Amino acid sequence: MKKKYLRFMAAILCLSLICGSFVVNADSLSDSVNEQTVDEVSNEYPDETSYDPVTEYPDDEQEEKIVDMSKVSLETNSVTSYLMPTYYYRSKPYYNADSVYIPIISEYNFDYIDRDDFSYTSSNKKLELNVSIYDNKVAIYQYGNKTGKSTITINLYGKEFVINYTSKKVGISDQQYLLIKGKKKKLKVTGYAGKIVWKSSNPKIATVNSKGVVKGKKYGNVIITAKIGDKFLGCAVSVTNKKLKNVTKRATYMGTHWKYSQEKRNQKGYYDCSALVWKAYNEKARINFGSTSWPSTADYEAFWCRDHKRMVKGGLTYKKIKKMTVNPGDLLFKSTSMKKKYKDIYHVEMFTGYFCHSVNSDGTANYSPTWAARGTGYMWEEGSLLGRPMKY
Repeated sequence: MKKKYLRFMAAILCLSLICGSFVVNADSLSDSVNEQTVDEVSNEYPDETSYDPVTEYPDDEQEEKIVDMSKVSLETNSVTSYLMPTYYYRSKPYYNADSVYIPIISEYNFDYIDRDDFSYTSSNKKLELNVSIYDNKVAIYQYGNKTGKSTITINLYGKEFVINYTSKKVGISDQQYLLIKGKKKKLKVTGYAGKIVWKSSNPKIATVNSKGVVKGKKYGNVIITAKIGDKFLGCAVSVTNKKLKNVTKRATYMGTHWKYSQEKRNQKGYYDCSALVWKAYNEKARINFGSTSWPSTADYEAFWCRDHKRMVKGGLTYKKIKKMTVNPGDLLFKSTSMKKKYKDIYHVEMFTGYFCHSVNSDGTANYSPTWAARGTGYMWEEGSLLGRPMKY
């Protein structure tokens, strides 16, 4: 009897444990279901701090509401791009590509526009144009140096703008000029009809009026600049006398039209370095360097300048070129040894003025020395002998 009772009690205890486990598992399942339901509800109805679809993921409709294109316009619908030249001595100029900007009139700041919101077309395919929106401006950049006209149609956030675009080359009539003291020379700007601001780098040497007329006041060298818009053109002007102008003109003609020959240096149509100097000075200034009928040599021309106290102290230096204190008609003498300059002179070259290649955006000019029979890239050794056969 006792054994049966114990078995009965054990069965009841097992049944209790099984039922309790089921209840626990049911509660856990209920909690899991409740948590999942809360999460799903939370995802469907997020609070304000976790997610804002208006500010974080705006759709096209909301963007259109922000940009009211009815109040957007361009400052102008007609623009001209001026291609600026870089000049090279005795060669054709190179024209630099240019950019023009048209401000957008709007309270909204247009920048970093998506491709879907901006597009453009150009009617003239010969003009290589690139149009973009930058810093609340329409930026038009031209590649190459073609000139002409084009109609540019822009679509910005669904609104269409039409721009009449013109490309022109501008230039200046002279990049180098020898002006006789007291005389005048009119410089002209081509390809530009707007306001021009003229300026002289040294009005004591040469002045220039509002019409580009330059007047030589004092012997020396200046840069005359013409400002068009925010860009510049320039001309190097040397104020000299009539004889020196004729000497350099004659020497340049021989150096560019005659043939070089040491054997035939005495004959017309031929020259070598010293014969060129002798012929030009003898014909136009009656200076023969001690030889009345025969072209002298480079060393004898240097001796003549030394003996007549016509040597420039310190010789030819880069600093003198930059300060434009070397004058047309000056003679450069080159030697193999800088320590014995007068004993081994082997070459002479005539300086003929300065050539203005271009002018920087701050108004400073890029210029080079010119020579009778050499290009602007001709080099010399710093401190080489420099003679000045004629004094002003």
